Amino acid sequence: MTTAALSAQSDTNHPTQLQSGLVGLGGETLFIFKSEYDLDKDMKTRVDDSHDRLRFILNNPKLKSKDITVKKLGNYGAKIVANGQLIVPIGVQEASAHSATPMQLAKDWAFHLRQVLPKLTARPDLFAQSYARLSSRPVTRR
Repeated sequence: MTTAALSAQSDTNHPTQLQSGLVGLGGETLFIFKSEYDLDKDMKTRVDDSHDRLRFILNNPKLKSKDITVKKLGNYGAKIVANGQLIVPIGVQEASAHSATPMQLAKDWAFHLRQVLPKLTARPDLFAQSYARLSSRPVTRR
């Protein structure tokens, strides 16, 4: 499995790389990717994209549980959005890895996100520290 997860640990609030597709923040697991590829993207890209979207969405201090919804993603699957902003798309491969349909998995993940995301909006320190650590990494040039 690819090293591909960004997760802020509750005790130090900094990103760590894990051997899974775990997307977490502030000591909370938000969701876990199990499929190496889905919707033409590898696990690392999906984790990174989801983390970036969550940072943007959680900048809204007025985020409410009801703002997190599930929508059909054309013929490809389902997506979870918050106030119209994409959090995560879920395709057939990811859903199959969870023994579910894309819509069923999206509903399960959205239910959990409704419980945790509004609590995290009150923690802007998570993003400031996470971003500072990510941006301080040396850049590798080819």
